[in-house]
Amino acid sequence: MDFNNIKIQKLISDLKRRAKQRGFDIDNDIAENEIEMALLEYYNDRHFNPTDDKPFEEKYSGIIIQLALSSIAKYGAEGERIHSEGGISRTYDNASNYPLKLTQKIIPLAKGVDI
Repeated sequence: MDFNNIKIQKLISDLKRRAKQRGFDIDNDIAENEIEMALLEYYNDRHFNPTDDKPFEEKYSGIIIQLALSSIAKYGAEGERIHSEGGISRTYDNASNYPLKLTQKIIPLAKGVDI
């Protein structure tokens, strides 16, 4: 993945800003990793093939950042549907790092048929 791509750099910057607003102070390595993983989830769900000029579709940038934020918020509870710690219990809709309500917003592309 080309982290020098200006569009991906903007995602990383936006993720760091939004994470800080939520009380998560993340460095570039974590931000890059989370954006990379969120983009891979997006590519898989959308059946999208990135190019240098179009690493993702702009209309999905908000969802990609939300996917990354959801993953960060689930640190320590990866792979769990229910997590309890320090008297606080949390329930997730699935064991994935990404909530179904977000992944369901990614509309798959129809596959072409060769004639």
